[in-house]
This record gives sequence, C-alpha cells and structure tokens, in this order.
Amino acid sequence: MNFKKLLAQSIIWRGLYFVSVLLVNVFISRYLQAAGSGSLYFITIIFSFMQVVLGLGIEQAITYFASGHIITHNKLTGIIAVWSIAAGLLMVALLKIFFLVDSSLPDDLYISYAIYGFCFIGGMSFMNYTTALFYTKEDYFLPNIIPSVINIIFVLLIPAKNIPQTASTVAWVTYSFFAVYFIQGIIIYLFFIIRNRGNGSIGFPDQAHIKRFFNYSVTALAANVIFFLVYRVDYLFVKASPVCDDAALGNYIQVSKLGQMLLIVPQIIASVVFPKTAGGVERENMNRSIMIIARLFSQLFLVIFLVILFFGQYVFTTVFGESFNKMQVPMLILIPGIFSVSTLALLSAYFSGKGKLKVNVSGAIIALVVMIVGDWLFVPRYGIIAAAAISTLSYTVNLSYSLWQFYKDYAISWVEFIRWRKGDYEWIISFLAKDKPEV
Repeated sequence: MNFKKLLAQSIIWRGLYFVSVLLVNVFISRYLQAAGSGSLYFITIIFSFMQVVLGLGIEQAITYFASGHIITHNKLTGIIAVWSIAAGLLMVALLKIFFLVDSSLPDDLYISYAIYGFCFIGGMSFMNYTTALFYTKEDYFLPNIIPSVINIIFVLLIPAKNIPQTASTVAWVTYSFFAVYFIQGIIIYLFFIIRNRGNGSIGFPDQAHIKRFFNYSVTALAANVIFFLVYRVDYLFVKASPVCDDAALGNYIQVSKLGQMLLIVPQIIASVVFPKTAGGVERENMNRSIMIIARLFSQLFLVIFLVILFFGQYVFTTVFGESFNKMQVPMLILIPGIFSVSTLALLSAYFSGKGKLKVNVSGAIIALVVMIVGDWLFVPRYGIIAAAAISTLSYTVNLSYSLWQFYKDYAISWVEFIRWRKGDYEWIISFLAKDKPEV
C-alpha cells in the first residue's frame, strides 16, 4: 500500500476507535459522575501500569520481528495467546498478595478485583499484541473496527445519567467495563487467526528466535515503564493530596484523558509518516518536516486553548455532567504541555529512526525526575492546578532536552519551531496532493 493510502487508512480507522473510546468515557462519566468515574479510572490506571510491566515490551518485539520478517506472523500467535493468559493470571496472583499484605481491605472484594484485573490485563495483552501484528501487515481496519463496534454496543447498554444509581447497576457497569477489554482482545485475536490461517502453521518460533525475541522485548520494557510513569505518576500524587477529593481526582483524570485524545494525530504521524521516510534521501528532509509540523501544531493548540478559554466550562459540564466543573483551568494549564508532547512524538520518531533510542529514554528520565519532585512539593498544597502545571513543566523540559539533541544533528535556531510561515500551508497542501511532500 502506498504512503498516502496507508496514512489515510490509519487516520480513519484509528480515529474511529478513539471516537468510540471517547463515547465510552463520556457516558461512563455522566452516569458515575466525577467521583465514581474517577475511582474507576484510577483502578484502570493502576492496571494499565501493571499491563506495561507484565507486557514485557512484547508489543514492540512483535512489531520488530514481524515487520522485519524475522519471525512469521503465525509463529507469533502462540506467544500472544500464552503470554496474554499468563499475564492475566499473574495479575490475579499479585492482587492476592496485595490483599494478604493489606489487611484493611475486605476479603470479599478480592474476587471482584481478580476478575477486573484478569479481564483488563489479559484483554489488553491480546488486543495490543494482535493489533501490532495487523499493523505490520498494513491492516488498520479490522483491529480498529472490532473494538469500535464493541465499545458502541457497550455505550448503548450504559444506564442514562438520570437513572438512579444502585449498588447492582454500578456493579454491573463496572464488571461490563472490564469485561469489554477481554471480549475485544479475544475477538481481534480470533479474527487474525482466521484471516491468516493459510499463511503457515500456528505455533511458536524455534528456541533461538524465542531467545532473541524476549531479549529485545525486555530491553523495550525499561523504556515503556519510564514513559508510562512520566505520563501517569501525577495521578498518584493527586489521589494522595489532602486538598483533593474523589471528585477532584475525577476531574483531573478527565483532563488528562482529553489531553491524550489530542495526541492522536501526532501519534499517527509519528507511527506512520516517519517510519516510511526514515531512510535514503527522505532522511535529509525529515528534520525540516518535523519543524513544519511542529509549527502547524503550535497554531492548532493555540486555537484549542482559545476555545477552552471561552467555552470550556460550558462544554465540559454539558458533555460530562455538572460534577465536572473543575476541568477548565487545569485543561488550560495542560495545553502547552500537550503541545510539547506532540512535538516530542515527532522528535522521538526522528531519534528512533537514527538509532538514538538513548536520547528518548534520557529525556524521559529527566522529565520523570521533574514530575516527581514538583508533584511532591506542590500537589499536596495546591491540588490539581499544581499537578497540571508540573506536568506541563515536565513535558516542556523533556521537549527542550530533545530539541537540544536535535540541534546537534541539525544546527538551527529553536525559534524555527514556533515561528509561523506561510510556506507551511503550501507544504501541507503539497503533502495532501502527492505521496512525498516537498520541503
């Protein structure tokens, strides 16, 4: 598939999936309100961290070995099935240990949390690993349309916001929320097996390839953990802050989730555009392309900032409900940080293409130190406002470090990343008109 069609397919189908995720977020938030949804999503964040740890970097290894035709796709399906189930069971065992250590937790909660953990970890593993296989085959349709349809069905089953909350309905919504992850993962996996049944036998790689596979995946694990903490550790400080209740936590998590939605386009560009132009002559043009896209992003986020400034309070309370009335100010503070992360996505792809993964990891470690120290000093007193400000500072420090490293490869003024130019619009028109934009 040529570059233009591949990018279009990625934007359309990944975009549809993220819209379905947003719908689930909206309807869950409207029914459970800020406090209830905040507690639910906080549990999800803890599980997400455990999924990163238990995932062992296998997703990146699948992408590397499948796209490089080192291991055939069907030989990777065995690893996916075994480790997805194993990761889910490990989560159940870890939860048992946690309940044994913390005697304050009621024993009757363990069964529920064990089900939540197994469904989330196992389901996300199936989904992430199999999606990586689909993407290496340049198929963005199936791995996105399947979870999108399931999400929409789940949205239709969520009680309306005016239906009174009862213990049974809240429990049903919570169980269904986590079950959806496992259902999505299993169905995507089965579709891949069925679709590729004629491309060799299903099974496992030989012992030598398995060793190489896990050596690579464990190397990727360290980077995954650091990056996750950079973008999630602030939740822990907000949760522990004496000036933040469950409603404040719910508001802040919602702000963060919206920020992540704004990163969809930068992530698509980083994962599709630059890997396609990482070698040969295109590498010479890549640095200039990064600056052009960064300047376009700065204009886009300025518009978003102004919209939130004038209409944010009305939009947030109308869409999510009246309990989400503390989102506007943290969102405004976080917007510059989201711009920094958007530009970082491009720079990280650039350094990865040049084999300089150390730059990405080093920048993330610096950002993590700034995040932890800043949150520890200020969030206990100033709550979610401080959390948003420290996040923006942390992301900006990370961007500054990457720009400094970029300057070593391509000596330009940093002003070039923010000085708007009329030619940038001509570049994007050229980009849309043909597969290889001129710069």
